Amino acid sequence: MSRLVCSPLSEGIAGGNCNVRSSQRKCRSLSHASRAGVNVRAFGADLGASNQVRFLPRDGCRKQQLAVSKRNAGQFKQGQINRKYSTLVARAENNKLPEDMDADELMRLADDDYEEEDFLDDGLEAMRQGGGQLMTPNMPYDDEDEMDNVLAYDDETDDDLLVEFDLKELLDGSGIQVKQILGMSQNLTVSGVEHDSRRVTEGNLFVCHKGMTVDGHAFAQTAVEKGAAVVVVSDLDAANVDALLLKGAVVVEVEDSHDALVHLARVFYGDPSKEMTVVGVTGTNGKTTTTCLIKNVLEAMEQKCGLIGTIQYLAGDTRLTPEGDVWVPDEHDTTKFEPSARGGNLWPYRGRYDVPNTTPDALQLQQLYAGMAAEECTAVVMEVSSHALALGRTDGTSFDIAVFTNLTRDHLDFHGSFEEYREAKLKLFRELTDPDRQRAVINLDDPEAHHFIKAASKVPIITYSMENSDAAVYAESVELSLFETAVLLKCPEGDIQAVSGLLGRFNVSNMLAAAAVGVALGAPLETIAYGIENCEAVPGRFEMIDEGQPFAVITDYAHTPDALERVLLAAREIGARRILLVFGAGGDRDRGKRPMMGRIAHELADVVFVCNDNPRTECLQQICADIVSGFPVELHNAHPEANFNWLQDMWHTRHTGAWDEMGHTLELQNDVRRYILEERFYAIRIAIAMADEGDAVIIAGKGHEDYLDWKVDWVDRRKHWFDDRQEARDTLQRVVPLQEAGVDTRNLPWDQVNR
Repeated sequence: MSRLVCSPLSEGIAGGNCNVRSSQRKCRSLSHASRAGVNVRAFGADLGASNQVRFLPRDGCRKQQLAVSKRNAGQFKQGQINRKYSTLVARAENNKLPEDMDADELMRLADDDYEEEDFLDDGLEAMRQGGGQLMTPNMPYDDEDEMDNVLAYDDETDDDLLVEFDLKELLDGSGIQVKQILGMSQNLTVSGVEHDSRRVTEGNLFVCHKGMTVDGHAFAQTAVEKGAAVVVVSDLDAANVDALLLKGAVVVEVEDSHDALVHLARVFYGDPSKEMTVVGVTGTNGKTTTTCLIKNVLEAMEQKCGLIGTIQYLAGDTRLTPEGDVWVPDEHDTTKFEPSARGGNLWPYRGRYDVPNTTPDALQLQQLYAGMAAEECTAVVMEVSSHALALGRTDGTSFDIAVFTNLTRDHLDFHGSFEEYREAKLKLFRELTDPDRQRAVINLDDPEAHHFIKAASKVPIITYSMENSDAAVYAESVELSLFETAVLLKCPEGDIQAVSGLLGRFNVSNMLAAAAVGVALGAPLETIAYGIENCEAVPGRFEMIDEGQPFAVITDYAHTPDALERVLLAAREIGARRILLVFGAGGDRDRGKRPMMGRIAHELADVVFVCNDNPRTECLQQICADIVSGFPVELHNAHPEANFNWLQDMWHTRHTGAWDEMGHTLELQNDVRRYILEERFYAIRIAIAMADEGDAVIIAGKGHEDYLDWKVDWVDRRKHWFDDRQEARDTLQRVVPLQEAGVDTRNLPWDQVNR
């Protein structure tokens, strides 16, 4: 594999002029170089005037890449022990070890310097006798060569993998401003960098990082007690430095502990992203689908690509933990064989893959890059959130390409104003300063585009548009249907024709963004088309749930006013007869967008169900009331004879003492086709049961999420298993027999037909 570089672009690229032909030749040479086993470095300073590529020998093998982290190395070593243990078990089964040797003895033997050559020979022999495959924890080896490669690492190799950094070299290499060093620091080495005291191990360097709610200085003592050798502080008093010194720790005082964390982690892990093509995608909507499309384009260019985003962290197709390790569930998933969450039940969320942040913190980013390097990735594409930019999570990353999708209202609970939200996004483009290496890709259709063009003025800009034919990449024609999307994209060097399974007009914009990135990297047009066409449906992004029903059921992550509007318009555009919408709004988040979403739902959907969507710690009844306040006054006054609030969940009518009004509440909601059903489980089922042939049921807000974040008094956890997609499938499998049995599901409450 080879690291890609941006193609030379002409000065007029922002206006749509680009010379791609020479770049295409370059891309082919990169592919040949990749197969030859060389690593491609960045162009020299004369990039704009030259199409020459400098090839350097590959910097290292997999062993050296694994050496970036003691944690990764330690797990690799344990993996060797596990594999030795499994081989010894196989030997025991083949009468090559005493019959009475128990598991503990086998593990101790695996951890010793056991006759390596005999061990390898016997292990391979055991594999042959076992049918050709030796199963080890999470690692099957199908042939002798692969087994040989893994077991050939000797003890010297293991020692090499246990990286320790000289403290002085680490501090000097990071370039951070050190005010003073207290304690015996001469010849001191550190075994890892941490900012979470719970993860500290012997010999670590602990950075007292100030987060949004927690100050790491308060946990310095705990970190030292767990084995931290060095503590980096920016506040001597808050860390109680005297106590740390008494315990033998070295204290490094710095001006900015966040900056220290960023650069210490970058240096400790070997700055792995420096050898990768790094593409960052920011914007309010479309980031997840756009990153998946770009990943496909990069893989079509024969690059193994990592991905960091809302849904998952990947190295190729391998899921990674936030610390860059290969993900393996550490708990039993109690829901694995359950068809649905069942109404009223709150299932524990265990043993399932989950990522804590769209963009991880500065330390985890470096760990992920290291994990991707260990898996031989040469490129990474990531969603860059406004939180990450505002909090400096990406400060240690130098992006080759920055992509802007769009900007609408979101996260104002964090940023305070739309202007501050925009400023956070602009940071990614202001950091593009190298015209020889970096490029900006910007959506001309967005009203905020001019701000991003100005911010990226120091580097070439590739624009894309569905409406403006002056863009470098333009959608000449678009054909939408319920099953596929056909596009003709005009590029500087020709046309791209592609047919994609991604549905809706908004996905055309995402395809344009991916195509523009391909142009920036000099990919052949046919390669870009191949990457777009081979991008499968992105989980929870306008995802069709098909159980053979005569109507569409679509789940989508739309949780902002703009995203909700786009999804509803897309459903109408692909031919939906009626739209039945299920949605809510997240708790403890921007309340101002709730009535806006209520208004959009009322104007664009035929039938609306307001329900829960990650209430977190906020009152669910209040969230629904905020949404309903966006319905027009005429709707609220549609039944003046009702002397109670009928636009609420009927169970609240009961709790107010109006028992007789519960049934009347449903009658009134039936009349206007606006339902408030706080329990999402039932809202999904009722919406699907009401659908007729040609309708579209849109379940919005959660998309790929397979949990509810909901604090309830009677359960000591907040996260509960719940997956819109699985609930929809379960409903589709049950509702047809119900209707065939004569149940009328067109209104609430359900009743027998012609009773």
